[in-house]
Amino acid sequence: MGWLRECVDFALQIVALNPFSPFLLDGNTQRPLDLPHQPELPSELADGSCPGIQCPTPQPFKCSYPTLEKEGWEFCNTEDSRDCWIRDPKATNPIFSQYDVLSDYENLDQVPPGITREYWLEVTTNETVKPDGVQKILGNYFNGTYPGPTLEACWGDQLVIHVTNRVSANGTTIHWHGIRQLYSNEMDGVNGITQCPISDNDHFTYNFTATQYGHTWYHSHYSLQYPDGVTAPLIIHGPTSANWDIDLGPILISDWVHETAYIAYDVEMSGGAVSTDSIVVNGHGHYQDAPGGSYFQTCFTPGKKHLLKLINGASTTSFKFSIDDHNMTVVANDLVAIEPFEVDSLFIGIGQRYTVIVQAKDDASTDYWMRTVPTTGCGGFSTTPDNNTAVVKYNSASTTCPTSPPNAQNTSCEDVHTDLLNPIVPWRVDHHPRNNVTKDTFFARLQDSPDTTLGPPGFPYVHWLLQEHPLWINFSRPTILDVDAAIADPNYVVIEEEYDTGFVYLVLDASHLQFNVTHPIHLHGSDFVVLAQSAQPWNETTGPELFRYDNPPRRDVAMLPGGGFLALAFKPDNPGAWLLHCHIAWHASSGLALQILIRPRDVPGYLGDLAETRRVCETWAQFPLTAEIMANQEDSGV
Repeated sequence: MGWLRECVDFALQIVALNPFSPFLLDGNTQRPLDLPHQPELPSELADGSCPGIQCPTPQPFKCSYPTLEKEGWEFCNTEDSRDCWIRDPKATNPIFSQYDVLSDYENLDQVPPGITREYWLEVTTNETVKPDGVQKILGNYFNGTYPGPTLEACWGDQLVIHVTNRVSANGTTIHWHGIRQLYSNEMDGVNGITQCPISDNDHFTYNFTATQYGHTWYHSHYSLQYPDGVTAPLIIHGPTSANWDIDLGPILISDWVHETAYIAYDVEMSGGAVSTDSIVVNGHGHYQDAPGGSYFQTCFTPGKKHLLKLINGASTTSFKFSIDDHNMTVVANDLVAIEPFEVDSLFIGIGQRYTVIVQAKDDASTDYWMRTVPTTGCGGFSTTPDNNTAVVKYNSASTTCPTSPPNAQNTSCEDVHTDLLNPIVPWRVDHHPRNNVTKDTFFARLQDSPDTTLGPPGFPYVHWLLQEHPLWINFSRPTILDVDAAIADPNYVVIEEEYDTGFVYLVLDASHLQFNVTHPIHLHGSDFVVLAQSAQPWNETTGPELFRYDNPPRRDVAMLPGGGFLALAFKPDNPGAWLLHCHIAWHASSGLALQILIRPRDVPGYLGDLAETRRVCETWAQFPLTAEIMANQEDSGV
């Protein structure tokens, strides 16, 4: 947890970190004598090679729909019909008796009845993980690896995921990014909002239905755990809007810090700019000349169409993704199938995902760089990182790195233009929002002066915020267990939306800063449509003239332009407490977040069995360090 670092174990020389400052203060045994910093790099040089690899034939994940198959339904998802999923061939007109890319998964009657998939995860500390060749200080991971295991399911499956916490000085909660959690708010995995943290050696079982399909990621939502490594891909197999031959799986792109993320947060809160150290792709990276770095490598088969599932799991950085001398056909953004369009490079903001298809060359005998270029103004690094971060191999035996030149590209920190993002299943947005848009206009800004009311005594910081208060939750008091108390607490920053039909509009404005910062905005519990994005400040009179109502882009993360505004709309059809936050990790921890409480009076009736939720809270209350954690809290908790 960001505000808890264990006492020093002098005998074993184990230092656990406090989240407040890199200095010891007398009289506080929770503060270590000194925070551990990275040792000097060894003098040996990395060999810089791209070794030959074996190119395994990807095996398709097996989906199963016993109820449908018993009635004679057949899978129809082939190289020539990726838009189809499963159909009834006995129907008079089979095309009207199938689940496919045209099915409206917001309607549960159009979600196929899958099976139960069960997984077990442990959140652990591992001192040996070196994605870029440099040992990370006190990294936390799923099952001891970075990234954690890729979890797979099929459209309509029930996921049962058992999470055990093995990090002695931290709690944990796991968020399933972009998963709608329809009528399962208690499974969203946000401490202080949907549950208490899972204590050391305790466990919690997440149980939800994959009503959407596509790919996403899962990560800790406990303080700053995810920048320290608690992330992994999540794939929900389903149809796509264009055909492909070979599924190459997820490509998780991230920035990486060698120190613990809590030191980086201290820099942010002290008024500095956080600098990350390197770029890693699927757990592979290079840092300067450190030995042990590596490139992620994948194989292309000449003439075939390859499916790539791109994920930005960074803490700070947005990227431009490209493959030298190759174009990409984009077929999905986040968990939404879209009309295909072609690009030679693709902007990916933090938390965003894109599904792309890349046509391999027919006669290639050389290899090509895959590039992840940090965008201008959306991320900072301690040294200039390599942006040629992965290799596409046509010659699997080759041991030399590619020499391909990069595609020319615009590296500005700007979302993919909304004109290109056209969902296959359209939404028509009502021109008349149900809510008061003036009330629901929020300004991303910094406090004018250090806040002495939040955090432990003696640590006044200037916080990010969207409302009058930064978000500041109490781990021991989740919103869904006491909705009235959350509404009454200004630190919980609860925005009530009482409506059950139509659309709720939200406007976020970033013009109240002396400097431009672009923020990736993520909403839990629902896809939203992007009504408009603009680099100009919000104006209530002229802003709506830019709105797109007829099938606007739909997703769960969109960029709030620096100095400008982002206008969103969503359906208030999923009662619960849903977090809206900036996905720059340091900003969310600083308070740049709020809760959207949809139909508060209806929330209790839409939650599942809360016995396990209450048990985890009781265990958390008995955790020996909980009292000190709560007394010393110095970040928002999310």
